[in-house]
Amino acid sequence: MPLDPGDYDGTYKPIGGEPSLDLVNTVSWCGTEREHDWFDRPGNVITWAAELGLIDASGAALLRRSLKAQPARVADELQEVHEVRAALRAVLSPLAHGEPPPAGAVDGLNELLRHVRRANVVDSRTLARSWDPATTLVEAVTPAVDNAADVLTEADHSRLRHCPACGWLFLDTSRNRSRRWCDMADCGSRDKALRYYHRTRAPRRAGS
Repeated sequence: MPLDPGDYDGTYKPIGGEPSLDLVNTVSWCGTEREHDWFDRPGNVITWAAELGLIDASGAALLRRSLKAQPARVADELQEVHEVRAALRAVLSPLAHGEPPPAGAVDGLNELLRHVRRANVVDSRTLARSWDPATTLVEAVTPAVDNAADVLTEADHSRLRHCPACGWLFLDTSRNRSRRWCDMADCGSRDKALRYYHRTRAPRRAGS
């Protein structure tokens, strides 16, 4: 996904399988010295939402113009997006580690859902569900909040996994439930290379 990495030398890939998981994964190497927040700038939030189909191209363009015209809004809106993401992580991360989410985390998600539902409507012509056009960064990611509720209530929790290398969350849709890493080309290759190194390294002689 074409997100601006700033000074970070990594890349972002939407590998979660669900928008809510991909939202949580917008922090790379969370909790480590390598941590990088992909949502450190508003343009990345808009690009992310557009690439996942949460907002359309015209809505993305409108939101960019709106924020450019009112730059004082940016810091507060980014902070709100970070708070939404933290609330989803509090619910989804325990499930990916085989544990139930804390009751307080579920309460936090329910509070978000009370606001999100107001933006979710049924089109009178098509009878399809749709979202009101996003006018803020938080509104751009709110479909992912709705998706988190679906993951919590409808997904097979035994297929929710976390990458043992970087910690990203994903839904394992493989037939034999064999997916181990977020991405075989990145963490998978790195982990295999590391294990090969330890397996083939010659033992050091005493005193050497």
